[in-house]
Amino acid sequence: MRAVPNRTSARRSRAVALSAAGDQTDPKLELSSLVDVAFLLLTFFLLTSTLEKREADLALTLSPFPGILTPDQNVVIPEDCRIEVAADGVVRCDEIIVDADADSRDLPNLLRHVESLRAADRMSGRATATRIIVNAADEVPSQRLVDVMNCLTKAGVTNVVLEGFLD
Repeated sequence: MRAVPNRTSARRSRAVALSAAGDQTDPKLELSSLVDVAFLLLTFFLLTSTLEKREADLALTLSPFPGILTPDQNVVIPEDCRIEVAADGVVRCDEIIVDADADSRDLPNLLRHVESLRAADRMSGRATATRIIVNAADEVPSQRLVDVMNCLTKAGVTNVVLEGFLD
């Protein structure tokens, strides 16, 4: 029978022989290629990025009108009146329920509200009138929308913006 040599004892004897000869070296990690890659990435991101201007650097004009305003001039910004017609026929003006009766086609409360807005526009002497924006749900019957438009016509509104309708 032949004896099988023990592998672990062979490795130990080799390690002992190398350490006795002073030939054992410490493992080293070469970082030069890693540094090159890091600098290439840094250069890439610096060259491809854009800098955003700060808010203080933006050129802003505070006057809504061209030219310079003097302190004795009044700046009047036109207001918006948003009329919303819900699917159940309820009419809201600036998020306040004006006419809740869906069967009433006259809309007297809306008429009074819009007439008061028109009177305020005339008294203030504004160059531009209050904008009327009508936003109706898609399920609103067309007759209810026609009632709102008739009410605006009775009040003397000529410019109406329609919003929120599907194509």
